[in-house]
Amino acid sequence: MYNDSEKGVKRKYGSRFGQNESLNSKRESTLSLDDLSLGESEISLPSFSTNSTLPVHEADFNAHNLSAGFGVQPKSKEILGQNVTKGFPYDELKAEEEKERVIGVIGSGDYGRAIAGKIAQAGYTVLIGSRDPTNPQIQDLVRKKAGTRLVTQDEAARANTVVVAVGHDHYQRLPLSLLRHKVVIDVANSTSPQPLSLPSYAEKLQSLLPDAFVVKAFNVLSAYALENNVQQAAKQVPVASDWKDARGRVLEMVKHMGYCGVDLGPLREARYIEAIPLQLIPAWRTPLILVTALWLLHYLVLLFKFQVCGSVKEGESWRDSTLKHLALLNFNRTTAITALWTLTLCYLPGVGAAYLQLIWGTKYRRFPGWLDNWLKMRKQLGLLMLWLSVVHTCLGLAIWSGDYDALVWEPATVISVDVKVNSTSFVTREITIHNSKMSLQGELFLTMGTLSMCITCILGVSSLPSVSATLTWREFTFIQSKLGWVALLTATVHDGLIGWGFSHSDYTVCSLPSGAQYALHIPLLTILLKMPLLCPCVDNALQKIRRGHDRKPRPRPPSVLPSSTTTTHLDMTRRKRDHRAWQSQHVQVQPYVIQA
Repeated sequence: MYNDSEKGVKRKYGSRFGQNESLNSKRESTLSLDDLSLGESEISLPSFSTNSTLPVHEADFNAHNLSAGFGVQPKSKEILGQNVTKGFPYDELKAEEEKERVIGVIGSGDYGRAIAGKIAQAGYTVLIGSRDPTNPQIQDLVRKKAGTRLVTQDEAARANTVVVAVGHDHYQRLPLSLLRHKVVIDVANSTSPQPLSLPSYAEKLQSLLPDAFVVKAFNVLSAYALENNVQQAAKQVPVASDWKDARGRVLEMVKHMGYCGVDLGPLREARYIEAIPLQLIPAWRTPLILVTALWLLHYLVLLFKFQVCGSVKEGESWRDSTLKHLALLNFNRTTAITALWTLTLCYLPGVGAAYLQLIWGTKYRRFPGWLDNWLKMRKQLGLLMLWLSVVHTCLGLAIWSGDYDALVWEPATVISVDVKVNSTSFVTREITIHNSKMSLQGELFLTMGTLSMCITCILGVSSLPSVSATLTWREFTFIQSKLGWVALLTATVHDGLIGWGFSHSDYTVCSLPSGAQYALHIPLLTILLKMPLLCPCVDNALQKIRRGHDRKPRPRPPSVLPSSTTTTHLDMTRRKRDHRAWQSQHVQVQPYVIQA
């Protein structure tokens, strides 16, 4: 498992790290004839190179096999029948293998018990070290963890690999003298963000244990995740250490525990690893800001149109106009427009990237930074769009009546009735009776909205790591690309149906169109840009570029050789010169013969 040539680590017996070496269970090795020396007069070896090696097994180490197979002649009969490897510590090395499967965990708190139980599930024997192992409450909690045993901290520190599951404030109380020459895994986290210029807790622990092999790992796993196997297959566990062999051992442990280990290199990377649990949705920050800005923009536009300008048109007082429809109708309209634009923003960067590749004629040229970041946050934008569409659906059901959406219902009936004011007087008033049946426009509006909502749910579910891992690349592309465009089309038609039928007078309010109509500008532009890419000739050219073909050949780097004619002349000259030199070195001298 470990290479002794790395970092100057020597073999067992006199080395720092040799106590933790793993051995080959087959016990097959490469035996050099120099290693068969049994004394000055025990064996005489034939005359051949002592650097040659022979693969041998444990059963082959006897004088009879050496004499018969290798031509080794013993000078003393006392050596016959004796095992050449007598005294070789195979039993001790086998015990070392078993010792490698014992892990010590210092700390019997929630996290210490959780990680101990997880390590035990991977097939290791875990010793949980506690300051008070006789405490009955701690004993009951540890007893529930199969494969673990409650011991003192000193006993847990005697294992070759020790997990320090205590806070960084308690490092000085650790049995530091027992942790020398051990692989020590630090799992501590900070309670507040720290500058990357300051040393990490793992580096501080390494300074306290200069003779130990400190490794930073497992700090990204919470006690709840370890107890309930949350995100096991997809969770990445970064590992950092200045000792490559120690990193390899911990990475192997991470793999056995069912997680994906990531080797980040030296221990100074622990500063970055300790900052990971304190990050607040770093991948979601930009999409959230973008969607929130869009929502506020649309809400202000609708507020200016319906409340500010609407009060002037309808002759209503400012107070009545501002208090009416702000919490429900304006909120629902704003959410619907933002959801449609957010869905459009998921597919607009892909269209732009396709046109850039067609213009450049290659896929090896990098996109601009803004476009590259836009492409990377499409998943977050899609999930935010799903949330907005769910909110819009719930609010739409709450206001689903002819009073709010008269365009999708059959025309209402207006009747005149005499309303009794008092016992002697009546007032004639017109009363509107709304129809309970939807028009064709309303039925198509509801159908397209339902289809768009269902397809959007499929897109959101398929983007989850646990679901996408079960899909092939073709299935995932079909759902995210083909069905995604279908969702955009149905959502655009859904919005267009509610915006179709407004009169010209609706545009005279502050010269602003209705919300359902101006919301169509960006989606329709994206769909129009996508249509040329669907043409077979354009699509074939684009797919050829994405398979690695360059329409414009890339310029070759300038050659360092002279021109072809000059090269040939110099080459021939060199060949002639070399040939003449060879002839001068291999001239056969004819003997001078004296004839009788």
